[in-house]
Amino acid sequence: MFATAGGEVMSFGKQSGGNTESLRHLVQPTSSPKAAKSSGGFDAAFIALALGVVALSAGGAIAAPSVISWVQSDVFGSAKVRPIETVIAGLDRDGMKAALAREAFPDNQGREFMASLSTKFPQEHDNLLGKLADAAAKGADRNALMLSLSEWTMEFAPGKLAAIGRTGADGFDKVLTIAGDALSLLESAGEGRCNLEALQSLANNPASLAELGAYGSAGYKLNMRASRMLVDLSAAGADAPEPDTMLRPEDEQAVQSAFMSMMRDPQVMSLMQMSMTQASSPGQGMQSNAAANLNICALGRTAIGKLKGLPSGTKSRLFGMALSQAMSLKPSS
Repeated sequence: MFATAGGEVMSFGKQSGGNTESLRHLVQPTSSPKAAKSSGGFDAAFIALALGVVALSAGGAIAAPSVISWVQSDVFGSAKVRPIETVIAGLDRDGMKAALAREAFPDNQGREFMASLSTKFPQEHDNLLGKLADAAAKGADRNALMLSLSEWTMEFAPGKLAAIGRTGADGFDKVLTIAGDALSLLESAGEGRCNLEALQSLANNPASLAELGAYGSAGYKLNMRASRMLVDLSAAGADAPEPDTMLRPEDEQAVQSAFMSMMRDPQVMSLMQMSMTQASSPGQGMQSNAAANLNICALGRTAIGKLKGLPSGTKSRLFGMALSQAMSLKPSS
């Protein structure tokens, strides 16, 4: 769910000491964000690493509803939850919308999301209900309605990136919290294992995916929390002032300190050692073995923890910059 394209990350930037060169072999820079340039001599590639984690987490949170909506049948049973076909029986489209507003997602997380959306974005709430009604009229059950919610979210979120980027440190922390929850979900689904083999096994197991994403499951609850977070942050940033996206020397120092601390993580140290061995003895296949054994969830949580510990001003500027760059990557209509 949270992986870099091609498995590449940015360089940590200029550091002193013998470990730096081995780390540079491990994490080669791809590109530097334009906004990271400044007259203060910023290491743009180093700042790009932090921005990559923030943007990746934000993108993962925005995509959470569609990532988790993998199932097609209702495997969550409860006498208190009426089947969708019963909810809409005998109703026209407007009647279906009114009924689904109450009963499409009648659990606590679902009600809270729908209430927040109705209050803060009434037109979007109506648009969502229209999608749900149309799907229900074609026989969709509650899990299939989650697919309609995913489609709506992916239409709603891109246009709200600017507003979300104006929520500063608070938005930064909330997005990272959702990212951390997603890692915990993956780890739980893998019964404590979160390496490449475990994630591939999960992706290739329809029954496990159904259990993970079914209505009322942990995946469903994460879905709804992510959806409500997007609505709440979009509303909170709607009228907020434009963020400062020009990084300062103190930002570089704070991020650099956080990631130097992360370099002491046992997994990072192991990868550095692997990189040194690979550089001196190429062709031994050690890099793929180390990658296969990497605990992605544990490493992700370490990175999230370091980012959450950054100063408030640094968080705000990083978040504003990351979302600004994400907007520039949106496909043109």
